[in-house]
This record gives sequence, structure tokens and C-alpha cells, in this order.
Amino acid sequence: MVARLASLLGSFLVVLTFTGCRTTPKTEQPLVFFPSPPAEPRVQFLTWASGATELEVQQSAFASFVLGEEPTATQVIQKPYGIAARDGKVYVCDTKGLALSKLDFAGRTYSVLGVGGPGRLRKPLNIAIDPLGYKFVVDSDRKQVVVFGPDDAYVTAFDVPPPCHPVDLALHEDELFVLDNDDDCQIVVLDRQSGKVIRTFGGPGGGPGQFKIPNSIALSSDGFVYVSDTHNWRIQKLTREGKPVWEKGEPGYRIGQFGRPRGIRVGPDGIVYVVDGATEIVQMFDSDGQTLMRFGGPGDAPGALGLPSTLAIDQTSIPQFQHYAHKDFRIDYLLFVASQYGERLVNVYAFGAFPPGYKLHEAQIQRLEAAPMREGIGPVQGDEQPTEPPPRPEPPRDD
Repeated sequence: MVARLASLLGSFLVVLTFTGCRTTPKTEQPLVFFPSPPAEPRVQFLTWASGATELEVQQSAFASFVLGEEPTATQVIQKPYGIAARDGKVYVCDTKGLALSKLDFAGRTYSVLGVGGPGRLRKPLNIAIDPLGYKFVVDSDRKQVVVFGPDDAYVTAFDVPPPCHPVDLALHEDELFVLDNDDDCQIVVLDRQSGKVIRTFGGPGGGPGQFKIPNSIALSSDGFVYVSDTHNWRIQKLTREGKPVWEKGEPGYRIGQFGRPRGIRVGPDGIVYVVDGATEIVQMFDSDGQTLMRFGGPGDAPGALGLPSTLAIDQTSIPQFQHYAHKDFRIDYLLFVASQYGERLVNVYAFGAFPPGYKLHEAQIQRLEAAPMREGIGPVQGDEQPTEPPPRPEPPRDD
């Protein structure tokens, strides 16, 4: 699989409009695959949403006139960062709205939680959902992991030992791994039932097993820890006790290099996904750190990304998104990527494949210009905080 995917490195976004395929609620949107033919497509862009408008059934103007219903305020995600999904429901940490936005693609509704009471969120950064539906939200201002139940009701909160600035978390069996990018730059392992500290590992620096302003953490199904080590321009793989296994990356804009590595997650097949906030792509690696391919890219077209922060991987939501996919594209799992800029804030992709030997019969192929992959990148100035996106030349942000 590595050799096959590695041949896709030079691929870029392609837009394909097919005849005779299933339609979607956004019937004007073309189908988008990565990489471009003649390489084998492995990732399809499916759909997007930024708030209630893309989810909820809108009342017609005539019905509004007859019923006399007053217009309601538009509900949108203000500044997304962390994201997680399960059973057709996507939860997004809104760092400006100071809440957890819930996009229910199954029920076609939009709502928020964590806006009051003991579960009130102050600066939610990232979220993980366990198989039972419990949501674990890391809040950098509360310096806690806030837990919501399967019914979205507040359950409890776990303290992260001070001094700390928790930015991400990951679950594995009975342990909760919390990433701290304060001066200590350590990983704090908590008991997921009691919140008691079990162990810590890591520390500041550029050596193996050390971090400099780390941004994100993930665990694979076989129990290895992956860290997005932002200001060292690399990702690292470690054991659950913190022993270094390998590191990958250097400053740059080419595949296998990083401009600003941010969110990191691991698929059920062991593929490691890394969001790069500078190049606005998602890079894919195998469990040995070998580069596979990329998807996304800067721009405003469907399938492109705007200041992406992190992503989520989910298999349970496939039924709610299957109708967006090409009828012959087999979905292995879904990829939800959060963008902090642009029209499309929650972007949904599918990883999968066509049957062996399958040939796409496209009526039209429109190739979008590939983003330039420059040779190098200068030092990152200052200490990046995960709630703030990297600078973007145009257009200016309105916040």
C-alpha cells in the first residue's frame, strides 16, 4: 500500500463532473477527488457546512408570508478549532463563540452546548469522543478536561496539573493523554474515570521525545503516541511511556516538510494525517513515517482549505454521508477537516477506493492550478497559540 500511495505525491486537486451519478443537496457542486487521474483516486471531497444554514430545512418565502413567521438570527460557527464526529453528528470547538457547536447531519439540526452552568466552556480547543459517546473537551482557560455525556449533558471536569496550557487530548483504553504546550511541554496521562494523574513524559527542547510549542496529539489503535511538534517543524512517534520511536519533518513547503504542523490524527488503517496551517494541505504518512500523499490545498474551490486547524476521523457516520460519494467509490472512513477561514469551515472528505481496474468516465475534468511548493521556510516568530491562525496575506480577517 505504501508503494502505491507514495506514487501519488505530485498529485493535486481535480474537479470531475459525472453524468448518471447520485445527486446531493448541493446539486451544483462537482465531484472532487485526490489525487488527479491517471493516479488512483483515494480521497473524495463530499460536502461542507459552517452552521445552521447548510443543515436545517429552510422555510420558503411563501410559507413565511402565510405563517407570518419572524426571521431568526443565523447560527454559525465563529472560529472553529477542534473537531470530532460520531453517528452523523459533528462537534466543533468554537474558540470565539466559547461553546461546542453540534452539527447533526443525521437530524439536520444545529445547536450549541457548554454555554452555561458547571459545563460552561471558556476556551475549548479540542475534543475527543469515546465509543460510548462521552465527549472530552480540553479547555485552555479552565485548564481542565470537561466531560459531556452521550446525551450532551455535563458530567464532570478533570484538572490538569499547573502550570499548564492544555491544547489537545487523546483517548486510549482507560487512559486520557493531555498535551500541554506551556513551558514544560509535557504530556500528562490521566485516568479517564477519576482524572487522577498516572504519569507524565516529554519536556522542552529539540531532541527526540522533546517538544517546542507542540500543537496536537493522537494515539493509534496499537497504542503509539503521535505528536505534532509545531516549532520543531516535525511530527514524532513515541510509546505510551514516552520512548521515542521516530521523528519526521523539517522546515519547508514540500511533501514531507512542514510549514506549520497542527492537528494530527491516525486512521483505523494506521495512516497518520497531519494538517499544515501554512501550506493549507493535509499530509498522509504510514506508521513508519513514510510519506504517502496529500489532499486539500489553498483556495476557495470545494475541496480546498482555508487556514486548517485539525481533523477528525470517523467510520460511524458513513451512512449519513454515503449519498454524497460517487456511487462506485467505496468509503473506508470519513475525514472531517476544520478550516478557520473562508466559506467552508467544516469540510467532509472520504478515504476509500474504486474497484480494482475501475476507470472513471468523466464528462468534464477541470484541473485547478497546483499551489507552489517552495523550497524553504523561515523561523516561526513568537510562541504560537493554537487558538490563533497563522498569518494569511489575503484577504484580511474580520476578527
